Amino acid sequence: MLTPLHYPRFRRVWSGQLVNILGDAVYSVAIPLFLLPRADAAATIGTVMAAAALGGVVALLVSGALADRHRRSRIIVAADLIRAIGLIAIIALGVHAPVYALIACSAVMGVGSGLYRPAYMALLPTLVADEAMPGVNAVRTLTGRLSIIIGSLIAGALTTWLAPRSVLLVDLASFAVSVVTLLGLGEQRPQARGRRTLLTDVAGGFRYIGRHRWMLAIMLQGTAQIAFVAGAVAVCLPLLVGRHGIWYGLTVVAEALGAIVGTTILAPRKPALPGVVAMLALLCQVPQLIAIALHAPASVIAILSAGAGFGLSVFAVLWIGGLQSQVAPNQLGRVFAMDQLTATGLSPVGLAVAGWAIAAMGIEPTAWTALGVLVVSVLAVLPVRGVATLSSGDTNVIMDASGLTR
Repeated sequence: MLTPLHYPRFRRVWSGQLVNILGDAVYSVAIPLFLLPRADAAATIGTVMAAAALGGVVALLVSGALADRHRRSRIIVAADLIRAIGLIAIIALGVHAPVYALIACSAVMGVGSGLYRPAYMALLPTLVADEAMPGVNAVRTLTGRLSIIIGSLIAGALTTWLAPRSVLLVDLASFAVSVVTLLGLGEQRPQARGRRTLLTDVAGGFRYIGRHRWMLAIMLQGTAQIAFVAGAVAVCLPLLVGRHGIWYGLTVVAEALGAIVGTTILAPRKPALPGVVAMLALLCQVPQLIAIALHAPASVIAILSAGAGFGLSVFAVLWIGGLQSQVAPNQLGRVFAMDQLTATGLSPVGLAVAGWAIAAMGIEPTAWTALGVLVVSVLAVLPVRGVATLSSGDTNVIMDASGLTR
């Protein structure tokens, strides 16, 4: 897992983005506290977060095509600057600004986030040799989980001494660090696309994924899991564990620690059938769902949540590695944008459906339904050609932006 750190350009980019992700974790804790003094705090917090999510979804529709047309480091710099502008506006307007103004600023930050991820994921393979890519994905997943824990702890500590408005400046500073580490990186520009328009490239990305059924199948499975499983878990956990004080926080930390263990174990290994291992790893969430359905003690749910985090991290490392090794370089940005879009597009719907289902049926039926969706979706994907190996089988066939083979 330490192999990628031997590459100077990777170390430079990774260190800057580590700070960037820490800043995002600080922001996620500080922004609700920043808005808390408002009389309409609950509605404003929800609306502001929803605006950021919507901005991200809209940006993802074109961010992949942009990342396949321009240098990825410049896209990330632009994304950081856009987010910085949105955050500066929020801080300048203040907590009692009109809701529409805060929504607009949050949407701008969401657009920056939507531009960021596809470019970052497509940039990584250009920084190291092919044999180092499993380590790259392991390091990325590991530090991502650690950043959530550390960033949340930093934000919690800072808010005991500083006003939330001041804590938001930490996130602003993280954008500056990210930009500095990316300037002058000098990575190669993606292959020229002639006179094709941006919309043509976007459509070409959809066709590319549609012609690779294993990618499409796994992305559709992820959409179902995010909408009907992750949403149910996100709503059920606070209802069951949140009443037990510290246990909710410990449950979140346990899932992150489980992910770290999964990443560490998988890093030096390359399974013969990575797709089978990745899909079956998702079933590590089954015990957690059973515990939720049975209203198990908070301590049991926390322990089983570590297993869920373990499985999700194993899937993430293998899935991202499969895409990076199999997708044509001039398509990586669009494929990662589609992956992010399918993973987040129905997240608000899933949360709303989960809330309605729990109110109408209760926690037990909702959890059992989520478990059924998880198992059926995983088993349905496994027989699809190419899923077992996370490859299309014919490595000599690469599709260009128009969907034609060459």
